[in-house]
Amino acid sequence: MLRRLMDILICPICGQPFELSVLKQEMVKREGRKFPGCLRYCEFLSQKITSPDSKKKAHSHCIECYQREVIQGQLTCPNGHTFPIRGSIPRLQDMTVERRRTKQTFDVEWKVFKYDEKIYGHSEKEELEDFFHRMVVDERFLYEKTVLDSGCGVGRLTESVGNFAKEIVGIDFSQGVDEAQTLNQTRPTVHILQGDIMNLPFKGSSFDYVYSKGVLHYVSDVRRCMASLASVLKPDGGLSITLYPKMSSLFESFNRLLRFVTVRLPIVISYWLSYLLIPFLSIAWRWSGLKRRTIDWNESAHMIFNWLSSEFQNRTSNREAEGWFKELGFDNIRISSTPVGITGIKTENQPDKEP
Repeated sequence: MLRRLMDILICPICGQPFELSVLKQEMVKREGRKFPGCLRYCEFLSQKITSPDSKKKAHSHCIECYQREVIQGQLTCPNGHTFPIRGSIPRLQDMTVERRRTKQTFDVEWKVFKYDEKIYGHSEKEELEDFFHRMVVDERFLYEKTVLDSGCGVGRLTESVGNFAKEIVGIDFSQGVDEAQTLNQTRPTVHILQGDIMNLPFKGSSFDYVYSKGVLHYVSDVRRCMASLASVLKPDGGLSITLYPKMSSLFESFNRLLRFVTVRLPIVISYWLSYLLIPFLSIAWRWSGLKRRTIDWNESAHMIFNWLSSEFQNRTSNREAEGWFKELGFDNIRISSTPVGITGIKTENQPDKEP
């Protein structure tokens, strides 16, 4: 973890700012580029940025600060809530019992299933192309933006988007963050942390753009999660999400009946059942009406496991998603030709998550 994150982090329980205790740090040489400077608080100098002079003084130390990687430490708020930093990752989870299965499901997805060139049938290049298509944005939209990847998984898309953004933070509550950190550890403008997108540990107005691709299917309340994502946006900031589209009533009925059984199975049984059901995936794909991708047997099992084991599975329409955006104060709404992908721009003033 870089001290840079202290400028935007707050306690996910009470919303208070943290104090950092460093137990282990390493010096990493990072030169030859302009690093994003803190805007509100400089942890390196232990001072608030309250004037142009204090901002100039803080930014004069950015190169030196970015060379200090916090490997192990602790974050503590004034109310005594503490969270560890392990393996350079702030672990800011405040997990609730009813979502424990969701976390276990994604821990298995990112730690047990093996990945080669493709994830969910997409290569890195195809994944980025799908991102631009589904989010209805392009490379120019990302330039000079501070971005939040909400539900970053193993961080491959975080890395790709980070090639265009000024800075990006990836957050996920699964163990996939360990691989995401390894993938991005040499990149000073890519930050990874472990936390809950339903209760983000960031101050308000911390990001120019927030996206959540392939994640909101699995939350307990989509609109509440969208409100959480919107709360950390700057005015005129952008929000993009994707969701599963609604299917035919017959397919939905069969799916609910099947999942009524599978979400009650132990995770390990769901894992092995996913491999046994691979021969039936092509049938389900045709029945669903979705465009089929060419994927290998391991990726097929991964998709089946995700389908059967995740605690929640949300489906919506473009119209319903657009309504949520409008309710949350977004306009200039753009909808992808592939449902459901949608982007909006925040226009109404919303309460910031400042302590």
